[in-house]
Amino acid sequence: MYLSNLDPVGTPDPRPLRDQRSLSNKFVFFVQNRDSAFVAETCIHVLRRANKILAHDIYDWTCVEAANSCSETLSCAPDQILVLIGGVETPWRPTGSEVSPLRSAIRNAARVCVVGGAVFVPLATGVLGAKRLSVHSAFHAGVRETCSTVEMQDEATCHYKAFSSATGPAAAMQMIVELIGAREGNFTEAALARDLGLEGPESRSGNGAGERWRLHRRAQGCEMISDALQIMEDHIEDTLSVSQVSEIIGISARKLERGFAEKLGSSPLKVYRDLRLDRAHDLMTQTSLPVGEVAIACGFSNVTLMKRWFQKKYGETPCSVRRQAFNGIH
Repeated sequence: MYLSNLDPVGTPDPRPLRDQRSLSNKFVFFVQNRDSAFVAETCIHVLRRANKILAHDIYDWTCVEAANSCSETLSCAPDQILVLIGGVETPWRPTGSEVSPLRSAIRNAARVCVVGGAVFVPLATGVLGAKRLSVHSAFHAGVRETCSTVEMQDEATCHYKAFSSATGPAAAMQMIVELIGAREGNFTEAALARDLGLEGPESRSGNGAGERWRLHRRAQGCEMISDALQIMEDHIEDTLSVSQVSEIIGISARKLERGFAEKLGSSPLKVYRDLRLDRAHDLMTQTSLPVGEVAIACGFSNVTLMKRWFQKKYGETPCSVRRQAFNGIH
């Protein structure tokens, strides 16, 4: 498993699920106890539906209840994704004979996923240190006490390098859908999400609506910032200048710039550009519009300019993102 360079204050990888080595089609589920077994069943249901949509038995799995298993059964091969499933009431803190085999399985796995109270397993076994994690609110205090360097995310799921986390049962299904989407592409992910009644990649935080939501949230109710963001969203195609945005609101451009720096830690120009790039990302992953038309629709004067900023923000070219959306990263 990829465990190096886990500094939680570093720059997040804009492509957290692009490490092909960690995206296996083989899953092994370790369940904390019988009360958590239903969560494994819901995740396995996701894999079954993926096989149905793809018309091939691509994904396979095994499931083990850790509490009633011998150490020999708590193993994971290097080509398997290990999913540790806990509940949302009791932390899973391995003791005695569990510790050594769980530590070995985590070290050996292609990717490790934790659900609910299982977040304590990699911490208690001393395998993983600082991480970005999605943690159920019931366990925030316990995680801080166990490992103060963990950076807890607001989202229900989180993917950081070869480590994924979900806050609870419903989030666990979404996490598995996202892992499948990284392998098979956004279009397959969206079809699977619709089949399961979950949100698809077009509505999940990370791009598009999610980016806008985070900006409005960081504005903390500031009417000036919220109004400016709304104006920018309404004028993605016909890009306005900072002076024009401030004039519509009825304030000076300097006041708007100070407000953005204070609330968002960025300039209006950069935020506006990021909103346009997010829109471009949505169009590249969800439509078949030519790149030139995408650039025009997102307010860029030419394709070259859009490609340059797009690659700087996402670490990939627009065409590469589109290929991955259709075909995954095989």
